[in-house]
Amino acid sequence: MLSRYRWALVLIAIAALTIALLPFASELPDGLERVAEMFSFAERERNLYTAPMRDYSLPWLSGFGGQALAALVGIFVVSALTFLLSKSIKRVKRS
Repeated sequence: MLSRYRWALVLIAIAALTIALLPFASELPDGLERVAEMFSFAERERNLYTAPMRDYSLPWLSGFGGQALAALVGIFVVSALTFLLSKSIKRVKRS
């Protein structure tokens, strides 16, 4: 099992790699958006809610800084959820 120090290094490496590759992210629509445009039902789309970091950006911080911060927040949230899930699985296995 990795020590806490190694986990921190892994998370820092993932964050650094994400930030380094961020400028190369595609601006093209994803597969679902492309199909919606191709079959002409994209204009009927409606939002049920507004995502806080829609299109991987922050509304109050534009440009690369907003994208980078949104990526870091996403990495943190996914890492925290993964950590909590692994802890709960360990508890279930012990009992």
